[in-house]
Amino acid sequence: MDTRVLEGIGLSKNEIAVFLKMLQLGESKAGAIIAKVGLQSSAVYNAINGLIDKGLVSYIKKGEIKYYKAASPEAIADYLDTKKEEYLNVLPELKHFMPGEIESVEFYKSVRGIKTLLSELLKDTNKGDIYRFFSIEDIEEYKLARDKVYDLLKPITKGKKLKTKGLFAEKTRSLAGVSAINYARYLNFPLPPNTQILNNKVAIITWKGEEPTGILIRSKDIYETYVRFFEHLWKKAKK
Repeated sequence: MDTRVLEGIGLSKNEIAVFLKMLQLGESKAGAIIAKVGLQSSAVYNAINGLIDKGLVSYIKKGEIKYYKAASPEAIADYLDTKKEEYLNVLPELKHFMPGEIESVEFYKSVRGIKTLLSELLKDTNKGDIYRFFSIEDIEEYKLARDKVYDLLKPITKGKKLKTKGLFAEKTRSLAGVSAINYARYLNFPLPPNTQILNNKVAIITWKGEEPTGILIRSKDIYETYVRFFEHLWKKAKK
């Protein structure tokens, strides 16, 4: 099992090892867990206490002995929902720390970083906002980006009811899944790098190398320049 997902939601490696073993053991004494998981007793107790704090382990006392039990795997989804709700409660306060709109450039790396970049691009949008993008010209890079990121992005843009306009390389026409795109057109000459243009922000991403990298530009002037460039090419593109 790939446990990196569990690490990504805030569980330590020891907590993951203990939780998975407890799922197998069912209701157990600490000694049985220690014997099976292969960690020092102090590490196991720390992991158990951390899991209790997260609501992923419970215990009962039979006499003076505690018996621990892992919650069902669905409890992890509940844990994430709780954390999201807690974060949303403090989100308005966090925004007060931010200055007014300023120009900036931010750098992101890795698939997770690109997802964060696009989340920043898409936040604070309204129904009917125009989301313009240049797709990826290289077929293998196109498939990689689609599978890793953009297939996951479609429900978000659709849910936000954005008006999307995508310019694709002609050679990717048969691959392009445009079900969540309002308008798609195709060009038979080199495209700019994979670029997204939305609400005074421009995201430029490259999928070459070992992992993708991207920059997010916050600038009204640069945004308007890219919009004019996009619309110029849009008129030349084919449906």
